[in-house]
Amino acid sequence: MFMPFCFFFFFPMSDLKLFLICKILMVANLCFPCSYEEDKLLEHALHLLVLSHSYVIPHLKQLCEWWIEQRLLNTESAIDIFQLAMLCDAPRLSFISHRFILRNFKPVSVTDGWKAMKESHPVLENEILHSIVAEEFNRKDRIRKLNERKMYEQLYEAMETVVHIFRDGCRTIGPHHKVWREDQSPCHYVACKGLEALVRHFAGCKKRVAGGCIHCKRMWQVLELHSRLCADSDNCGVPLCRKFKQKRRRENKKDDIKWRILVRKIVRSKSISGAPFFSMEN
Repeated sequence: MFMPFCFFFFFPMSDLKLFLICKILMVANLCFPCSYEEDKLLEHALHLLVLSHSYVIPHLKQLCEWWIEQRLLNTESAIDIFQLAMLCDAPRLSFISHRFILRNFKPVSVTDGWKAMKESHPVLENEILHSIVAEEFNRKDRIRKLNERKMYEQLYEAMETVVHIFRDGCRTIGPHHKVWREDQSPCHYVACKGLEALVRHFAGCKKRVAGGCIHCKRMWQVLELHSRLCADSDNCGVPLCRKFKQKRRRENKKDDIKWRILVRKIVRSKSISGAPFFSMEN
């Protein structure tokens, strides 16, 4: 029912805000739980957000943000909600609607809301487009870093496998003093089978002296990488470990820097500063 203007004078100034709150809640049918209708709240949620922001009613504003985020945010309304959230100083709703736009850009870009924003707020359109480009760049960068980390972790595991083969032995390959048992448990190193085949090839290949075998070159790289990671070359059972360390004293400094960077990344991929067999100081 319409309240006459003089009705406001029966309220102290401190209670005027409370009266406005009651009127706003009555519009959305929130004052009476028995007559509560969800559709009514959804119908007035955007208007209530504006009113709660204008009259500084934080609890109602928070409730409206939650309803808009959970029930109203879709492809058609995303642009309008994003603009309204910025106008009403609703950072969470602004962030969520912006993220929704980035993840659903193609369907959102053909809506009427996008077309209207393009005409009335071209600066905002450019900002959204720039953020889409930045998001795509960050996504590719995350994938690249994840792939790099996996590669360094695989190299670290391969170095552990090299120590395992030449120190402990595995199945039918290992140090000459190793006593083999028929009931030997299965090897838990994933790279063991591949490295075992590489070691056997390296031991019998006739091209490795001339440097014409790609598999032998790979084995040389594995042994050199191990020597750069090894923490105790004097007592290491891996072939050529000590000789590689002596060779580095006469090596090109540029190549040495590249190897050091690789070693640092491999060790850090396991989030350690040193291991039982490995160190970054070599």
